[in-house]
Amino acid sequence: MFELINLLDTVYRTISADLEAWFEQFPQGVAWNVISDYCIGDLKKSNDTFAFAIVLNHDTQANIAEYIAAVAPSDIKGSRSASEGLVAYLGSPVVFSVTYLVEKKSKLLRDYITDDNIRGALGDMREVVSQMVAMIPERSSHYREVDKRLSSFQTEMKRRARNSNLARQILLCAAFASIVCRHLAVKKKPKFIRWISDRDAMFDKHDKVAFDLAFLYFHLHRMMNGHDALEPQFLFGLPGWDGKNEYAEFIRAADYLAGTLADIKLPEMTFSHAKFEPVFHSLFVNGPNAAIVEVLARDGGGLTARRLVPTAPVIT
Repeated sequence: MFELINLLDTVYRTISADLEAWFEQFPQGVAWNVISDYCIGDLKKSNDTFAFAIVLNHDTQANIAEYIAAVAPSDIKGSRSASEGLVAYLGSPVVFSVTYLVEKKSKLLRDYITDDNIRGALGDMREVVSQMVAMIPERSSHYREVDKRLSSFQTEMKRRARNSNLARQILLCAAFASIVCRHLAVKKKPKFIRWISDRDAMFDKHDKVAFDLAFLYFHLHRMMNGHDALEPQFLFGLPGWDGKNEYAEFIRAADYLAGTLADIKLPEMTFSHAKFEPVFHSLFVNGPNAAIVEVLARDGGGLTARRLVPTAPVIT
């Protein structure tokens, strides 16, 4: 997984510069939300997608939710047309987004993220956790709980009936999220990052171990570069997890990104429904704050990743 993370880090050079310029007006040290949604395994779609919307904590949660609910009462799948109000919000100064496309035929990079690689990656992460228990004794109880979840994941990957496809989704989502948060942290030095994800099978497995892996990937990189492993503080949210917050409106913002790019057929840049076209044109073609990263399996093994910067019109 570290090969993938390093590859994505290289791709992020221009994205990181764009993010810094887009959020330049906002001070360092404030709180941010990272909101994610996914479209994975839909046979009617052209791509598997992982979408992340970075949103400044610019107002109360209730006020942001109220606005999105008013302009976009449902997600894009359940709508006949795209919401102009939500598209405008996604293009506003308080939002920057990164959406990852994984080619369908790779089956989520099956030839690269093999079962042996997954088992090895989990073993490596457990070693990291063991070191963190020793390095940060005041958080030893937390890291021991993390190790239990990693151990559960590791045990499943040794079984005959393991779900390898879902395991790959967990590792990919964690890697993608860690890169988004890392570059936000470098540019804006937040004290708090709250990652809010749509509820998905990836997070039901092993008591939300996907959050643990993203946190570990993030902080391991920071420690390797001489940064404090205790900042920023991470908060995690899933619909209904705390018995209070459903986050439906927040996740709708990321849903527009994931749904649109799951539907696009490349390289033709065509869609199955006209409702996706204004989202694509406004945000990804004409907007400076919506990045696309395509991850591809190379013929003969290995991976490649690239930033897509669409400029051609959609052919209808």
